[in-house]
Amino acid sequence: MTEKDAATLAKLIAGCRQQMESDLSELFEELGPALIQKAGERGSASKDLAQRIAAGTLKPALQQNWGKVTPALMASLAERARQAAKPGDGYGDGYGDARALKIATDAELALQLAAHEVLERLTLACREETNSLERRISYLVLRSAMNPGDKTFKVASLWPCIEAACAEVTNDAAAGTVLLQLVGERLTAELPQLYRVVNETLIDADILPRLKRSYRELGLVDPQEAAVESAKMESALDRLVKARSKDGEGAARGPGDGNLELFDSMKTLQAAPAHATPGTHANIVRMARDSGAARDARPQEAVTLDIVAELFDLIFSDPNVANGMKGLVARLQSTVLKAAMLNKSFFADHRHPARHFLDSISSVAIRWGKVVNVDDPFFVKLLELVNKVEATYDGDLGVFDAANAELDAFLAEREKIEEEQDRELADAVHAREEEIRRTRVAQMQAQRAANHCIERLLGPLVPREIEEFLRSYWRDVVQGRISQAGEDGAPTKEALQTVVALIWAVTPKHDPGERSRHAAALPGLLKKLNAGFDEIGAAPAERMAFMDTLVDLQLAALRAETQKPPATKDKAAPASEEKTSARGAGPTLQVSHATSTGVRVQDISLSGTGELDADNTPDRGDLRRVRQLVRGDWVDFITAGQGRRERLTWINPSRTMFLFTNSASACAISITPEALAVRLRNQTVRIVLPDRPMFERAIHGAINSLDKRA
Repeated sequence: MTEKDAATLAKLIAGCRQQMESDLSELFEELGPALIQKAGERGSASKDLAQRIAAGTLKPALQQNWGKVTPALMASLAERARQAAKPGDGYGDGYGDARALKIATDAELALQLAAHEVLERLTLACREETNSLERRISYLVLRSAMNPGDKTFKVASLWPCIEAACAEVTNDAAAGTVLLQLVGERLTAELPQLYRVVNETLIDADILPRLKRSYRELGLVDPQEAAVESAKMESALDRLVKARSKDGEGAARGPGDGNLELFDSMKTLQAAPAHATPGTHANIVRMARDSGAARDARPQEAVTLDIVAELFDLIFSDPNVANGMKGLVARLQSTVLKAAMLNKSFFADHRHPARHFLDSISSVAIRWGKVVNVDDPFFVKLLELVNKVEATYDGDLGVFDAANAELDAFLAEREKIEEEQDRELADAVHAREEEIRRTRVAQMQAQRAANHCIERLLGPLVPREIEEFLRSYWRDVVQGRISQAGEDGAPTKEALQTVVALIWAVTPKHDPGERSRHAAALPGLLKKLNAGFDEIGAAPAERMAFMDTLVDLQLAALRAETQKPPATKDKAAPASEEKTSARGAGPTLQVSHATSTGVRVQDISLSGTGELDADNTPDRGDLRRVRQLVRGDWVDFITAGQGRRERLTWINPSRTMFLFTNSASACAISITPEALAVRLRNQTVRIVLPDRPMFERAIHGAINSLDKRA
């Protein structure tokens, strides 16, 4: 840990405080329209007359007075900062004594109760970040960078400022209660991000730094919260067992008498899963449960069967789980059922080795998104471990302990390798920053020329999928060749000839001669397309998705099927507008170059020429979300409908360049915050939000579903 003097640390803390308060004020300034809409929705949806009246009172008050909230918040925050400068002051830690001296009405008591509930919810939502921040603050207090008792970064210190600002909207207690509830709903998602930025700033300053975010980072589990959740889970399980016992099921056999027959049945089903259509997975637990093998299961076993069957139904139908991952976890159906049967507390015990292994699978899977690369070392390792567990588990938890240890060692080794690769890429990008700035205007001219060249070759009957490919991936190929050889250079002409050949390949063929020409030309066309993909460093999944689409379009062309013109094309729209709507990526420059490591880097930035219109100017809220990104976050970059998942691995010291990488891809992305914000606005970038692991979500969903039906 680098030692810093108190003055340097104090300046660092002041900067963190200022950034946090600025982001919070900016958020509140933008919040008005959303709250007005939510108040209207609540008033329409509520069946309670008092709630409808309160929401109806709140909506016009928001429209009239929301402009007062941000100045009031800033004033409260400034007063809080003055109080924080007083040693030992407990300002902001509670609500003060004034309320205790006032006799409150029922509505005012309801308002106070709502305020306390929102504060508790916000404190819980921010817990992971504030716990880490508390440890860093303890260090800073020891170094005299902060006064003992300074509550600057406590949620309970911020909340009175927020509550006081909201009081500017209305003095009606019932309407104020609804307002605090609506504000709390929004802040539950937003406030943790503000604390996250503070933590990351202190980490960058070497204040109790932690290791970079791991593929297997499952989040901190508070022991007290885990105990409460486990108790709720066990209570729900008890209700399900009692309900099943009342039905008189499973009374004929003794403990475990039917399990051998059940698992034999599952082995048979798993060896030959029948009637599963392509892209789907057979739920053999449900099939076994519905078979004669489970007819005499005891109530506890019957409930376990129901939960595990429902669990895999939820996983197999989850659109956010990649099909490749569904295939991987499908192999564990018998293993999961056996582990649950042998351990009554399996569903409620977060520390169970099998649960830990199952959760780790989905935590690793975040790197792929919806398309799994089966050649990726991570997938190969997971498949190896799943096969080993499936083949050897007989009730001995040591099998899972060994699998967890092996996965830990593999991840540590891979992350060490990737950290070195990322460092080399970061150095390469850092070295090119000035060059990128110098050539930005020239690259913009090359991009315009590429757009114009492709526009001339497009016709009204070009399939939508081909048009999107040409305006995005192939535009980048043409742009790169124009930059290297000029618009009249041989490489550029060859790229444009490939455009003509591609369009002809998907044009309906009406006679045998055309079909013969198509068959002869196809190998050359595919070779040129693959060469272009190589030039821009397209990921294997993107390349494969386009090639699959191309096969379908060519087959339709050989059958002489006329393609429908693109449905969204507006014939009256100018070419430039048509280009933007087809691609939806905004005016971001995309310049690809190779590095000494063999990985290509796609540099993305705005033109910087002052030509951005209102629709393509970075939105302030999107810029704030970009500022809140930290190393280890995952982002989906979407081009022509195909997503590429990348992890933020480096931010330059001035935070003017972000580097995204994924070892599963041969292309990295360096992008400016402004360009990233534009792509967020145009929905060609999506920030991957943290979520519970796949099995965790499914277990809770299964038990809740069965509990409601019981």
